[in-house]
Amino acid sequence: MKVLIIRPQPGADATARRFKGAGYAPVLLPLFAIEHLSPLSVSVDGYDAIVLTSGNAARAARGFLENARDTPIYAVGSATASALAHLALPVAATGSNGVEALVGVAAADGHTKLLWLAGEDHSTVPQIAGVHIDIAIVYRSAALETPAHFAAQVELCDAVILHSSRAATHFAGLCDALELHRGAITLATFSTAIALSAGVGWASMIVADTPNDAALLDTINRHFEMAHCAS
Repeated sequence: MKVLIIRPQPGADATARRFKGAGYAPVLLPLFAIEHLSPLSVSVDGYDAIVLTSGNAARAARGFLENARDTPIYAVGSATASALAHLALPVAATGSNGVEALVGVAAADGHTKLLWLAGEDHSTVPQIAGVHIDIAIVYRSAALETPAHFAAQVELCDAVILHSSRAATHFAGLCDALELHRGAITLATFSTAIALSAGVGWASMIVADTPNDAALLDTINRHFEMAHCAS
């Protein structure tokens, strides 16, 4: 089965490797490119810990993080932790259930003032009693020109993988502009929030139990297994 991956590089390659290893035929069609923003003007002084929810943020803020080695870093997802390891930066803890759960871990460790390094398209800042979180935007996903073969690739694939709400909104808009029939397209997303951003009318909406590629792959497997049994 073919899955269409529209996330920007280098994440697209990482997702493709995981799906290929599970027997799928990944089709890469990135609709975005990562742009690093200007160096941070904020100082790490006064913060107990740093939170990262993306490997893109780790790469974009590399210089800042290298100068803040004494401040614990909490990472959401193995891909983020892997990016930090590649930069030889230590990780205090890695979570797999989103930023709110990870902030809870940091709070349990005694950290009450956190700096979250994120992209422009990020989830809601968690509200946890006794914990103050400031957010600094270090990168953005810039939309690319729509490939000429976009419609053909969508129609050939069994599912389209959506990693963010912005990607979901953009993809849905492209499909509508090109008059692609939503009822013939299956979407697979990291979260309910992403699914809601894509709107309604799709053939199927597959939502991962937790926001990571491994969970999404498991959920897609179950979906197609059930569909096969039903047929």
